[in-house]
Amino acid sequence: MASPQDNPAQGFTVKKVVLLGTGWMLVIAGPIIGILPGPGGIPVAAAGLVIILSQSYTAKRMFIRMEHRYPRFLRPLRRFIRRGKPAKQARADKPAST
Repeated sequence: MASPQDNPAQGFTVKKVVLLGTGWMLVIAGPIIGILPGPGGIPVAAAGLVIILSQSYTAKRMFIRMEHRYPRFLRPLRRFIRRGKPAKQARADKPAST
């Protein structure tokens, strides 16, 4: 019998529910913080979206669909989500110096 760890699209663990709740709270807090002076609203909402996308298979599918429809607006968020991965790949491809 497969466990929820084998397929991340199945099952809700306490950690997953807490992270999804935190992500949604950040998304809701983004516009509220945006009213205040300073650039706080958009990064907070983007961080909430990143958390939601990392935990929800359905949200990932919806995001990919929206990205294909509106690439100009969602590509920067996609780069924010994938941040750090190209540097790791560059280190792996780089030959060892002797």
